[in-house]
Amino acid sequence: MDTATVTKWETVIGLEVHVQLLTASKMYCACAVAEAQELAQANRHVCPICLGHPGTLPRPNRQAVVRALSFGQKAGASIAQRSVFARKNYFYPDLPKGYQISQFDLPICSGGAVPYWHEGEQRSASLVRAHLEEDTAKLFHLSDGSAALDYNRGGVPLLEIVTQPCFSSGAQCVSYLDELRSLLRRLHISEAAMESGNMRCEPNVSVRPAGSAELRTKTEIKNLNSFQTLRRAVEAEAQRQIALYESGGEVYQATMRFDLERGQTVEMRRKETADDYRYFDDPDIPPLLLSPSLMDDARAELRSSSFEDRLAMMDQDGLSAQAAATLADDETLHRFYRACCADGHEPKTVANWVTGELTRLMRESALHIEPGHLSDLLAALGRSELTLPQAKEVFAAVYSSGRSVAALIEEAGYGQRASGSELREICQQVIDNNAKIVGDIKGGKLTALQALIGQVMKQTRGSASPDEAKTLLSELLGLNP
Repeated sequence: MDTATVTKWETVIGLEVHVQLLTASKMYCACAVAEAQELAQANRHVCPICLGHPGTLPRPNRQAVVRALSFGQKAGASIAQRSVFARKNYFYPDLPKGYQISQFDLPICSGGAVPYWHEGEQRSASLVRAHLEEDTAKLFHLSDGSAALDYNRGGVPLLEIVTQPCFSSGAQCVSYLDELRSLLRRLHISEAAMESGNMRCEPNVSVRPAGSAELRTKTEIKNLNSFQTLRRAVEAEAQRQIALYESGGEVYQATMRFDLERGQTVEMRRKETADDYRYFDDPDIPPLLLSPSLMDDARAELRSSSFEDRLAMMDQDGLSAQAAATLADDETLHRFYRACCADGHEPKTVANWVTGELTRLMRESALHIEPGHLSDLLAALGRSELTLPQAKEVFAAVYSSGRSVAALIEEAGYGQRASGSELREICQQVIDNNAKIVGDIKGGKLTALQALIGQVMKQTRGSASPDEAKTLLSELLGLNP
């Protein structure tokens, strides 16, 4: 499809995100939540309630309710003082009761928004709702044609977060999901890892003529397990719909899947409507009435989001967008940054060390130092007890050993700078030992002076000031200042 055809159309996308909540037990029973590594084992994390045995009485999980309230408060949603659990009726092998306990017309959270960054710009995703429900079991289709059911996942508490149709591309969806994942992790609501299945996203896609306000027929794409796959699936489905409209065809409301090999969306079934699910209030679960203690517990979980941290570091600390994004997206890096800034160190200097040396060392081995180690190092650097190369050497030693900065400075014999007559003598030796470089400099190749400065720094083990070394070398070589 050529570019001219595509630009005649706009893509409109809304997202439904299901996240497994971090709780010790399932949504409506005391049965333990299975650890990820145990999901492939036999059905061990099950009980009569989550298996839907007759006569069982479910009871909402308090931890799940608190986490839903925390998200709603952070997103600025309207919190329902009275919400209702409903039965969503449909038959499928992964649903032993024949219905899923969810929320329908009276969800716990309505409205709100999640701010996010896209291509360096601040944007906001408007929410329709966020409601509680239980997860289904997992169905495996085996190579011999048979199927297996893992009920360990059945009954795990979910929070479904539904946006308005406010995205125009797959890339924009990914930017929002990345920010949402960070927020959910920061608030300890969910691990939010698509690769592990505890965060699942279903985009609703439609297209319309450019400039039109009409919302046309949408389709829903299921079973997407990564941000990259979601981006490709959304783009493929938009192209499919545009091609249909361009050829005079019609788009039907349907559930689609994405064929990775062919890069195309494929219809699974024509879409059900809310009426098809025959929602009605669950007679076994009374309406959820929020108590002051529930709201207090939810507020206690609140903390700044990575979006807010990034904005503050850019506006208040003067950091670049790239540095602020790196620090905000990693809780460990952000903790080091904030602690060192609180000790009075200059924010840009701290950011350079945290995103540079600390990040490099963390890639090589596990973290086993505290922010105080870095703060002590920056203090020593500020007192001119160390040059920059020496500081990097000491920090690497601190990181690997956990020993104090002061002890390692003393052990290495640092703390004294080569200067004055001592440094002049070293500069003269370097000039005497590098006749060719000196010849290049006197022949007009002034950039070669850096090579001599490097030799001086090597001779002094980094204790000399590069600027002082340059001044002395220029003087000894008779160069104009």
